[in-house]
Amino acid sequence: MKKNPLNFKELGMLNIVFQFGIVVVSNVFVGGLIGYLLMKYAGMGKFWLILFLMLGIFSGLYQGIRYLLKEAEKYEKTDKNGDKGNHSSGNSSTS
Repeated sequence: MKKNPLNFKELGMLNIVFQFGIVVVSNVFVGGLIGYLLMKYAGMGKFWLILFLMLGIFSGLYQGIRYLLKEAEKYEKTDKNGDKGNHSSGNSSTS
């Protein structure tokens, strides 16, 4: 019975999804925590909790999308470098 080899590229893609979730959830948590602390200890209303929670959501999505775009750009560069390496070696041997 053959064992399937471990595919590190698939694990890397799974890591990207996991990291996106961590970035979004942590930003929402920090925003909610700031809003809660302002509401509880500074005597401000629930408005600040809702405001900072919304800021945390927007910030988390923004940072998460930035992270995904950066990773997509990294994968495109590695794919292009792999293709260029094959074409350039073929051209240099005929010259």
